[in-house]
Amino acid sequence: MVAAIDGDDVRTYHNAITFEREALDAPMAHGEVARAVQEARADAERTAREAASNDAALRGIATVQLRDDVAGLAIDGRPLASLIGFQGRFVEVRTDVALAPLVLASAASGALDAAKRKGTVASGAYALGRLLASCGLAEGAVLRMGADVTAFAVVRGSRVVATRAFGLGRDAFLARDGRSAQDAATWARCVVAPLPGFDGLLPARWHFVGVPEELLELPRALGAVVAEQRGGEVEIAPLRPAAATRVLSQEPLHADDLVAVGAAGLAGGLL
Repeated sequence: MVAAIDGDDVRTYHNAITFEREALDAPMAHGEVARAVQEARADAERTAREAASNDAALRGIATVQLRDDVAGLAIDGRPLASLIGFQGRFVEVRTDVALAPLVLASAASGALDAAKRKGTVASGAYALGRLLASCGLAEGAVLRMGADVTAFAVVRGSRVVATRAFGLGRDAFLARDGRSAQDAATWARCVVAPLPGFDGLLPARWHFVGVPEELLELPRALGAVVAEQRGGEVEIAPLRPAAATRVLSQEPLHADDLVAVGAAGLAGGLL
């Protein structure tokens, strides 16, 4: 099983490392690919630990690694699903590492133990972003509002390049009847605050899920803020299950279900 969680201090770090091969004319074998991926994961883990130690919000907080996932492979700049059998000089491996506070990770692990199931824990925002990227989203963002948290992932070049989660969900807004316009502006500023390690403008295309009709002022405010930053129009619309074109189901799916689908895809090595 996989538990998908989001929280204020859940971080996903994105790392890329390039190796230069000696045997240029020889096709890559399974062992060479395995060594490259192993070294890339070790480098990504070191980079993530260093970044977490320099993060003021995580200072003094014990963190643990949730997962490390290979996010992309390439030879001489050509993206490939598998490197085995291909020739080239430069091999690039992109790896994403998720960290979370020990308390939060332990709570998720405890829930798995209570259910008498073995499993891992993944970032929900990252899992949803990876799923949509694998289904053809080349550039955009997907945002999910939960009862007590907002989380989103930014996709660029068909890869998740940034995530954020903060403890402000729909329950807090629904409890403040009549304040939606003021609250929406504050919430939108929280979303567009600078993302560590992310360069450039936020994308012009956004999908959202978990926002009830009473709170549609929130995505409207977000669209206005992003449009102001970009100096152009922004497309922001509800996430539809049909956007996950690689997902087949015998039962009707809700957009919220795609978080679980993405997490399962990560665990199964399908994304």
